Amino acid sequence: MKIVQIIFKGNTCKSYDYFSDLDLKVGEPVVVETGSTFSIGTVHGFVSESKNARYWIVQKIDIEGHKDRMALRELLE
Repeated sequence: MKIVQIIFKGNTCKSYDYFSDLDLKVGEPVVVETGSTFSIGTVHGFVSESKNARYWIVQKIDIEGHKDRMALRELLE
């Protein structure tokens, strides 16, 4: 398990700490738990420990896979 710092669109000056067991890189978009719902954020960095991490990263967003599907769809139309 690691602790990942996440930033959100509209609030890039503050990062929030999340638990994760995923293979992540800085700049990747992710879906995170935010209490009773989910939000999209961007990996900003990593820390070795945090007293503020309470929630988990749910998954990475596969932007390249989406682009590939859209390109294939365009070819088929």
